[in-house]
Amino acid sequence: MRYDIVVIGNDEAALELLCMAGSLGKRVLAILPEQRHSEWMISIALRRLIEQLLNDGAGSRLPSSVRRCSPGLVKRLLTNALTSEIMDYMAVLERLGVDVRVGEARILSRNNVMITSGMDCSRTVFSADNVVVGCGTRRTATHRPLGLMPSSRPESLLSGAMFPDAVTILGGDQLGAGFSALLSLIGVESRLITDGRADCAMQELAIAAGVRIIDDGNGDEYVRAQSRSGRSAEVLDFRRSVGFTEHLGLADVGVEPDELGRLWCASSLETWCSGIFGIGDVVGFSADISRHPTDQARRILNRISHRIRRPHFLRNREMSFSGTSARVSD
Repeated sequence: MRYDIVVIGNDEAALELLCMAGSLGKRVLAILPEQRHSEWMISIALRRLIEQLLNDGAGSRLPSSVRRCSPGLVKRLLTNALTSEIMDYMAVLERLGVDVRVGEARILSRNNVMITSGMDCSRTVFSADNVVVGCGTRRTATHRPLGLMPSSRPESLLSGAMFPDAVTILGGDQLGAGFSALLSLIGVESRLITDGRADCAMQELAIAAGVRIIDDGNGDEYVRAQSRSGRSAEVLDFRRSVGFTEHLGLADVGVEPDELGRLWCASSLETWCSGIFGIGDVVGFSADISRHPTDQARRILNRISHRIRRPHFLRNREMSFSGTSARVSD
């Protein structure tokens, strides 16, 4: 079966496009990741977990015995919340007639996508007229000049043997606020350093969980001051947002992400390669772009529906020309 649209990723705008295309009766395939989840999806799962913990504990922290055990317990709680969130979206997509596959995608050509899935790493190739990249972004540490206090990546804390007594989180918007709230609920003294420019709903949950929020545009200066005063804590840096594109093989089809792994697109969100689009947070630049997920989904569907196909005689001419070139090269 050849699909009209294949959408890779579980960013908010990607799911919006899937729902919209499915409701229009298009043949759509959703490729949801097994491991490389978007920042938005992890934030939604964090919110689900934090609200559950706050309701179960009536706003109090979990027992100290949870903190003394392996961080693997907290990682499993987060994984369960993430799985529940994804299953809810999968049920919605399937009701709309969207085919759903779970696995890691790689773009082989402008019309073919390979999915690697399962413990046996089985591979399946699907064909489509259009491929949309909506894998979102991930948070990582910024590049720091020499002499500054070292910081850790967000995922490093969950892979350690035990939790520290105190943690300072730099930035991260929804994800940073959610992660600080989760740490506070399990007994870790948590501080969240924000730039003070925008509040988010997750910050309200962080305050309810006992997180100390500090509006300070220069997080490095705050960390240095705390270190000089002897009140140092482990620092997690969430300030750098990077596109989740390094595994997709985009360069092989003529789409080169920028230094942050994001895609440059036209106003229709189509990349330099015809038929390959970007949507959501993975789009780094686009002429006259709208950041609203619904607007982005409409632009892509409008471009797909109104694309002017080349005349039949020109397509035949191109095919014969490519065949002649191949024979000459041989």
